[in-house]
Amino acid sequence: MTARPLWLPAGLVRSRAWARTVSLLALAASDLLALAAALGMAVGARISLLPVLSRGFERPTYPLAHYAALWWIPVVYLTALAYTGLYTRRDPYWEEVRRCLQAATIAVVLMFAALSVAKTGGDVSRPVVVLAWGILLVVLPLLRGATKEALFAAGPWRKPALLVGHGRRAAALLEALRRNRTLGYDVVETIADPAEAPHRAVAAGAREVILAIPELGRAEFLHLVERLREVAENVVIAPDLAEAPVLGVEVIGLLEDRALLLRVPNNLLKPWNLAVKRIFDLAVASALALGLAPFVAAAGLAILWESRGPAFHVEPRVGRRGIPFACYKLRTMFRDADRRLGAYLAANPEAAAEWQRFRKLRTYDPRVTRVGRFLRRYSLDEIPQLLNVMRGEMSLVGPRPYLSPETALIDHDGLTDVRPGMTGLWQVSGKNALDLRERSRLDRWYVNNWSLWLDVIVLVKTVPVILGAR
Repeated sequence: MTARPLWLPAGLVRSRAWARTVSLLALAASDLLALAAALGMAVGARISLLPVLSRGFERPTYPLAHYAALWWIPVVYLTALAYTGLYTRRDPYWEEVRRCLQAATIAVVLMFAALSVAKTGGDVSRPVVVLAWGILLVVLPLLRGATKEALFAAGPWRKPALLVGHGRRAAALLEALRRNRTLGYDVVETIADPAEAPHRAVAAGAREVILAIPELGRAEFLHLVERLREVAENVVIAPDLAEAPVLGVEVIGLLEDRALLLRVPNNLLKPWNLAVKRIFDLAVASALALGLAPFVAAAGLAILWESRGPAFHVEPRVGRRGIPFACYKLRTMFRDADRRLGAYLAANPEAAAEWQRFRKLRTYDPRVTRVGRFLRRYSLDEIPQLLNVMRGEMSLVGPRPYLSPETALIDHDGLTDVRPGMTGLWQVSGKNALDLRERSRLDRWYVNNWSLWLDVIVLVKTVPVILGAR
């Protein structure tokens, strides 16, 4: 048994053990509820929906009560969740979602393996298992997120933390920790003087100490960490790597040499990753293009009805390796858009300043038609770019397809190494509220930190942005 530090009251140690137990039990109960909901919806779909879609499913199947009696299903399921660290790790929300998807997939694979080994495949409907897996991919992370929010609000999930730092960087980190409540960090105090950290950690009852002081010298920093090890369960180091790649960084510890290496991968330089991204783009873009074709046809007719000119607008944009390509959109402007814009900017200095900063007019744009305003409000004018994606000129997610004159206004290091995207990190991080240079910084961060999972996150976050007309 680990001896408690002398400065910790016994009651506080017991309360922490209680909080961990409550959190674990609540998360396990939430996970079982997600499994029950997924199985219930899957059985309902198997009984009521699948027979309508195909006569091959007209045979009767097991009711939900049958699956509730199979004790080994929740055991396999909870084991998969534990294996992926969902009961021991505290991750940001989207990393938690990724682990949930991984755990649900492992659980289904183990279930099929168990059915095959035990030769009891007749006891479980395979369509029900597959449907339950698909439902779990959505229900499990949502319920887990809601449970952790409730645990944080109630107290057991909170980890009192002391933040050591100052200035805008410490303020930004504090805001990030408050936004990522699944981590559980509850910053109870922020101090600027590192020398006070051990004393203030004890006084505030902080279990975690977060160091955001990159300006501290090496010797002072190591001495501070040693002092904090006597009073804190964990010391969290926040290095100043704001512009560096951080996602997918691998930590390599050289034990005998007491050295630490950080391996920073350049994912978009690897042919395999480029192939995976291209296959993903083709599959999703083809499905979307097929489903949205009727809407594009209707929108094109509405455009032709309202104003003279073609239904589609074709504009040269800067593509991969700086090669220009024809970017397709539904036309949202009048044919004499440039004349209307020049006259409006000349008469409105505030609009001219806004145009100079953002290269957009966020309130009123005299060039845009009524149909165009609707299409732009929900970003529907960009649907034809699915054709650019299928042709290999664009990607679903990537840097903005910049105009040639705009490239002189940005630091475009790495932005033309990849295909531009229909959506991107800046579109889901503020959209038109960000100026051109901030957009380019987010685009560059995306290129440096690319992963297929990051593409999935951006696509998922794009949906509420479009539906909310933001």
